[in-house]
Amino acid sequence: MSVLRFGVIADIQYVDADDATDFTGKQKRRYRNSLEVVKKAVKSWNTGEGVDFVAQLGDLIDGKAKTNGTTGADCDKVLEELKKCKSKYLINIIGNHELYNFKRDQLDDLLHTRRDGSTWYSFKPSAVSPLRVIVLDSYDISTIEGTSAEDTEAATTFLSKHNPNDIYSFGVDWSAGLLGTERRFMPYNGMISSRQLSWLKLTLTKAAASGEATIVLSHAPFCPGGCDPTNLLWNYQDVLDIIKETGSVVAVFAGHDHNGGYQLHEGVHHITFPSPLLCIGDNLAFATVEVLQDRLVVKGEGDRLPQMLEIPFIA
Repeated sequence: MSVLRFGVIADIQYVDADDATDFTGKQKRRYRNSLEVVKKAVKSWNTGEGVDFVAQLGDLIDGKAKTNGTTGADCDKVLEELKKCKSKYLINIIGNHELYNFKRDQLDDLLHTRRDGSTWYSFKPSAVSPLRVIVLDSYDISTIEGTSAEDTEAATTFLSKHNPNDIYSFGVDWSAGLLGTERRFMPYNGMISSRQLSWLKLTLTKAAASGEATIVLSHAPFCPGGCDPTNLLWNYQDVLDIIKETGSVVAVFAGHDHNGGYQLHEGVHHITFPSPLLCIGDNLAFATVEVLQDRLVVKGEGDRLPQMLEIPFIA
């Protein structure tokens, strides 16, 4: 019998616009159909006893909304559908498209992206379960907008050292000359600051000492093999090292790579959730997670997610 259930979806990127390709011209995006996938997800989550919460892993609307002047209307439309879910609360994580459309202070007002004044935080969704949920801000240091002006400047300096291309212009091949995981140094990715890393290590250490099992929610993934290298967090290895050292993380749920992905890395299940933007016809892209006393059961919908994945709390 499950203790609780929650829904997960990533990269909805809705905008009231005709289908088009991404900036590379290679990936077709079905903007309006993405909202139809959200409606189907909510209908699924509302069956039976419903879900306790929904984790929206970032990129709620597309950056195109800013250009079209429909940012507010498009955001309201997606939130209207998500709020039809009979859940206790909605977790909204900051992705790059949030930062294309809004300033960080606006995001907190619209999407409640902060808890106790911070965009990274943790909570226990149930008093009778050992599960702890950790939310990270993978754009803490970002060329779009970091958590402070200093963090934005630091991101620009850092990226300029690691990417020799013109990172300030669109239509440029930002990955030219970069190989393997070096291709993560893209201006649409970001980095976790030393203060957030310190907080993560302390939080995971306490969780392990308390016998808690933790899952990490992030927009940007940080496991090579679990996503395309161009979508990796800049300092992914720092996060992986902390996860390995502390030992309480059982799963990481991320988005950002629209194709999705999965990798079991050192006992931790890294699931990169695919985007509804790529769904054709009746195809879906979301999951429902059952939390049992000793494990998680991830039930994916669509052909880019595991259909049934059991994740034990204790290896």
